Amino acid sequence: MSQASGMSPEALKRLRNLAAFWNPRMQAAGDDAELARVCFDRAKAAAKRAQKNGDSQAMHKLAQELARWAADLERADATRQARNAA
Repeated sequence: MSQASGMSPEALKRLRNLAAFWNPRMQAAGDDAELARVCFDRAKAAAKRAQKNGDSQAMHKLAQELARWAADLERADATRQARNAA
């Protein structure tokens, strides 16, 4: 086991492989919308992998996180619009 990270060499290799797969896609995104699509695909893939490995709630957790993020953004936008209208 790697002392610096606390992860096995196999786990570190998996993380390096995932980074090698996703990082170029993220860097190649032409705009923020494309970057968001790539990141969403990455999150879905991670949730599917977690489900396959026994975390039956992974996709639900992802949905909750996205819903929380959207609600926060909507709340901030509504507050900003109300201030601008005053």
